[in-house]
Amino acid sequence: MITAAIAAMALAPAAPQHVALFDGKTLNGWHQKGGKAKYEVVDGVIVGTAVPGTPNSFLCTDKEYGDFDLSLEFKVHPKLNSGIQIRSQSVKGYNNGQVHGYQVEIDPSDRSWSAGIYEEGRRGWLNNLEHNEPARKAFKQGEWNRYRIIAIGDQIRTWINGVPAAALRDGMTRKGFIGLQVHGIGGRNPDPPMTVQWRNINIKDMGVQWETAPEGADVLLGGEADLANWVNTDTGGPIGWKWQDGAMVIEPGTGSIDSKAKYQDCHLHLEFNTRDNGGEGQDNGNSGVYLMGRYEVQILNSYPRGPAHNEAGGIYSIKAPDYAMARPAGEWQSYDIIFTAPKWDGDKKVTHAKMTVYHNGTRIHKDVEIPRNTVAADEGESPGAGPIYLQDHSNIIRFRNIWVNPL
Repeated sequence: MITAAIAAMALAPAAPQHVALFDGKTLNGWHQKGGKAKYEVVDGVIVGTAVPGTPNSFLCTDKEYGDFDLSLEFKVHPKLNSGIQIRSQSVKGYNNGQVHGYQVEIDPSDRSWSAGIYEEGRRGWLNNLEHNEPARKAFKQGEWNRYRIIAIGDQIRTWINGVPAAALRDGMTRKGFIGLQVHGIGGRNPDPPMTVQWRNINIKDMGVQWETAPEGADVLLGGEADLANWVNTDTGGPIGWKWQDGAMVIEPGTGSIDSKAKYQDCHLHLEFNTRDNGGEGQDNGNSGVYLMGRYEVQILNSYPRGPAHNEAGGIYSIKAPDYAMARPAGEWQSYDIIFTAPKWDGDKKVTHAKMTVYHNGTRIHKDVEIPRNTVAADEGESPGAGPIYLQDHSNIIRFRNIWVNPL
């Protein structure tokens, strides 16, 4: 069920905040991933030409988008599949950089599922148009068609030529690039070549939902003065970490830190930036964030390696992330952790802790039970609230934008 707010937006004209993603002359602000299809600008239109013997190709925005209202026009060869990637990602730890994420399908076949929602490189069809005949009939073969795509939070809606098409509620990915796909054609070499064209690509960027602390959240790190929100774990006194260039920086050897405030059920957001110190494995860019001081999500310079419990995003000693979403050292990354504390009857634990974790906007753990405190936690499990603990593992890590919303 789509909220009234989104339904109202669908009826409203394009707001003046819309900006062009394509300047009509160049491919500035875009870069290519995947295969070797040809992208060029011809007479104010982006033209993608299919090339034999190459996989799916994507022309991707340099910028990532979370919540947005996107509109564009396209015209496609009747035998060429295509699509619009939204909230998509490409990182080395996921199938060696395979582009994956939501795709608004361009389907000129007799099936006519254009504007249905597919997930490229992962789960496949999420919302096809099998039961939406008006939307299937709205596609115009051999003509210019218009899409409108609205993504807000976990809701995505599409329209084709003004006709409502797909409506999806899905919590897998919260942000990513927008991409224009030219589908692979195998060994075929048609003459003339098959093309898909795009024009009038405009977006209203409404930001990334969790990058700003919601009303009522505790901002633990927003500026230098917020260093006072933390204490040295061992001494309870002032921390030895420093404020430098807009971030809190670990001063190796000065000790781990605890938030002064203590929490149980909560949503934690934090952003971090690892440094490549030339070490191997656990000796490069190592730290960790612990909920209640007991349950660790690993921080590590693990790019481009695959998922493991002791790599970035792992629930340390408990579970590997479903997907390895780490970015290279020197790039800012984010965790959003929705945490449920264990429940107790006196001194007896009756339910385990749970967490859902997003790494750089992609869900990597969903409702994972944590049967015990993670290895390396200073404290065992017990009733009561606990701090947010950030680990000094003798590596330089930078932190910014840390907030907690008690649930």
